[in-house]
Amino acid sequence: MVKGVFFDIKENEIRRIEMNKYVSFYGFFLTFIFVINTNAAVTIPDIPAYKWYHGCGPTAAGSIIGYYDLHGYDSLFNASGWDDVSLTANVQDEISSPEHNAAYDPNTDIGPAPADTSIADFFHTSENQPYGWSYLSYADDAFVEYANYKGYNDWSATNKSYNNFTWGDLTSEIDAGRPVMFLVDSDGNGGTDHFVPVFGYDQLNNKYGFYDTWGEDETIRWQTFQGMGDYNWGVGYATFVTPGVPDAPDAVPEPTTIILFGVGILCIAGVSRKKNRYFFS
Repeated sequence: MVKGVFFDIKENEIRRIEMNKYVSFYGFFLTFIFVINTNAAVTIPDIPAYKWYHGCGPTAAGSIIGYYDLHGYDSLFNASGWDDVSLTANVQDEISSPEHNAAYDPNTDIGPAPADTSIADFFHTSENQPYGWSYLSYADDAFVEYANYKGYNDWSATNKSYNNFTWGDLTSEIDAGRPVMFLVDSDGNGGTDHFVPVFGYDQLNNKYGFYDTWGEDETIRWQTFQGMGDYNWGVGYATFVTPGVPDAPDAVPEPTTIILFGVGILCIAGVSRKKNRYFFS
């Protein structure tokens, strides 16, 4: 009897030790997952990166419109599917039409304004201003009127200054699967000079993710979310876009959470351009 009790005690002790090991491992696992998730960046998938084409305004807007074309708004671009929509060459005429280019490119004889058929037309890019520049005040209209031209008459968009929207507003849009267009000060000289499509955020480091429009390799840049000052990529304005009813219900996907171990900043060679607070290339 004593011998049996002794073995029962030993077995219980072994079970307790094993259980403690399991609990310790499980706790470590949960802690590890928590640490990873707090360092995670959230991005919207399937945003095409277009190379600068006759203005950063229509190019940045094109990335957002291309995304919606891939997710339920098939008539926005004539191209179809990622392999086609993701290439600048396949959608360039819808970013800026040949007629728009012929009228407003450098060294062309400016004739009558062409019909509005491309994003650049509705953005009034290069019209009565230097080549490739776009008015901020037309940014919201560019989305709404281009969508309307393509048969979607229930879109809305709003321009807001940095002081009139919050980090929470940005993250809520991205969580809802809606990219935002920023107008930023890319070189930190105190004046906005570049439109970019924004579709990601890094909660831990307070950074926004975007394409710089200088290439089409889908490389995400990350910069601190802050207003303009003596630093590059400060935010001046944002254009919030709300699409209407898609061709197919439930076509716009939820954003994808990407785990990033040390989000880096990918630098590119700077491009020198004239600066003006209301005209941008």
